[in-house]
Amino acid sequence: MKYDIFKDKNAFVTGASGGLGKEIALKLAENGCNLYLTGRSEEKLLKLRDHILETCSNIKVNYFIADLANEKELKKLVLKTQNIVSIDILINCAGIFPLEPIQNSSIEDYNKCFDINVKAPFYLSREFVHDMINSHWGRIINVGSSSSYNGSETTGLYCASKHALLGLGRSMYKEYKKYNVRVYNILPGSIQTEMGATDTRQDFDTFLKPEDVARYILFIMSFDSGIISEEIKMNRMVIR
Repeated sequence: MKYDIFKDKNAFVTGASGGLGKEIALKLAENGCNLYLTGRSEEKLLKLRDHILETCSNIKVNYFIADLANEKELKKLVLKTQNIVSIDILINCAGIFPLEPIQNSSIEDYNKCFDINVKAPFYLSREFVHDMINSHWGRIINVGSSSSYNGSETTGLYCASKHALLGLGRSMYKEYKKYNVRVYNILPGSIQTEMGATDTRQDFDTFLKPEDVARYILFIMSFDSGIISEEIKMNRMVIR
């Protein structure tokens, strides 16, 4: 399904070099949205950009290489983007998934997990929301997890960071809705991505397909009336 609402809008997508971020970028491109992509792999981002432009030549696609755990790079990323465009849609999709018992985790592990999974979405949202407020239109997607609601003996840092992101997203929703800036907290179960494949405790074949999650995200963002899905939990039909 095509959504005219995204045509000529400018979207900034983190974690675009693979998995869910890539699928969201592809779906936005199909709907005429200009893309500003970031990730750590230039090879993957370049390949994605070229693929998109082959079929969607009427849009702009730019990419930036950045480590979101590095505060200097994060600030530089924002400045580079703001110098060329006003962002209408922010997709906070980048994340890491440390699979380690709390007892074996270091302060460095904790800091890196929260820097990428929480601090980067906070900073990007805070900086890019100004233009959304001024235009009285915007979308912010925070990709959390089913782990935002529970704990695990081997993913304590990840669960803690996703709890924090949900709290941040709930607060952003309340702060920005009066400006017609819609904040969505997306909370999927395990997804068939490279990151998801590292969790060998579960059957990868039962994981959610990233293209399905991306399609659902575009659907809920397309509504521009009085309805909003603030918090979306996406479960797997089969868990094993």
